[in-house]
Amino acid sequence: MKVLVFGGSFDPVHKGHVSLFRRAMKVIAPDAAHIVPAYHSPFKAKSPTPFRLRMKMLKQAFKGIGKNVVFDDYELKQGGKTYTYQLVQYLKKLYKDPEIYLLVGTDCLNDLHNWKNPDFIFNNAVVVAGKRKGYDEKPAKFRHVFLPGFFPKLSSSRVRAHILACGDVPDTVPASIAPTIRQNKLYGLEVHDWLKAHLKTNRYLHSKNVAEMAAALSDIYDVNVESAVRAGILHDAGKGFSGPELVAFCKKHKIKVPFFEDICKQEPALLHSFVSCWLAKNRFGVKDKDVLSAIAEHTLGSLQMSTLSKILFVADISSKDRKYKDAFVIRNLALQDLDKALLYAANRKLLFTIDSQKWLCPLGIDLWNHLIKQEK
Repeated sequence: MKVLVFGGSFDPVHKGHVSLFRRAMKVIAPDAAHIVPAYHSPFKAKSPTPFRLRMKMLKQAFKGIGKNVVFDDYELKQGGKTYTYQLVQYLKKLYKDPEIYLLVGTDCLNDLHNWKNPDFIFNNAVVVAGKRKGYDEKPAKFRHVFLPGFFPKLSSSRVRAHILACGDVPDTVPASIAPTIRQNKLYGLEVHDWLKAHLKTNRYLHSKNVAEMAAALSDIYDVNVESAVRAGILHDAGKGFSGPELVAFCKKHKIKVPFFEDICKQEPALLHSFVSCWLAKNRFGVKDKDVLSAIAEHTLGSLQMSTLSKILFVADISSKDRKYKDAFVIRNLALQDLDKALLYAANRKLLFTIDSQKWLCPLGIDLWNHLIKQEK
């Protein structure tokens, strides 16, 4: 008896998953096919998307694909991290002498040897894989089948990043699941509702543009795209407050701000970075320290800026909604050399502040001196 099994987080399921599964169903022609969403993948943090919703979306995306398809809640019943070898053991007990076909994407193929108890998997299952264009095939020492043709380079993380950055559901997911995503405010849609309610329209659009640019730069400088987008979309969450409101908010929540008294007297609008950081952490549950630091540092910088902090600092001043000449210069520089773009951006900020006859915060001056020392 042929049993095809397709496991994964499916967070969310996308058209690449559907295309891969349909092709495998046609090529393998299994007697039974199990789609098994992970409760807690061994390779990832536990998904904040409820299992029931991921299962619901799977059923919507694969509706009508075959009568022999089982939407299996095996991992939910396990109630913790479940490894693939355990899934294979489960199927061997469920069916009498099954011929198990394990469906995986290209990304997994070369890493299978690092999975738990790989020999058990290889001895008891045939690996079925789809190829992406440009895939560097390595000789496999286990039974495997490559599905004919090539499959789109899609990932659930990219889908999540798109939704968080843009506030809409991309066409890379099946149309049947879009209503579920919208109704349940998944993958950052709740963030967009909050921002639209608390920011002026132009500021909200600016946040989306910064998130989009941060995503593009994250690909160039090897930063997690979801982290970049999260920092970008939330960096100005505190911009809806007036100067006095920012001061009161910082005092109420005991937010630590360097040169706080001077900033309060001279330029309280600068507090929005620190308030945005507080909101990201306490209102939206962001735990990533790099994301929080990037948000806090995006206006004045710091002497220990991470790559993500540099990306956000540069994206904020040069996103595509910025129409002044220097924005184009910084944007082009950022595509080639992030540190040079950062230096230029810091220079423009200082000159703008001076030309506007505003107070120069010592943090901005310290950043400039630090960058000049590094440049030399």
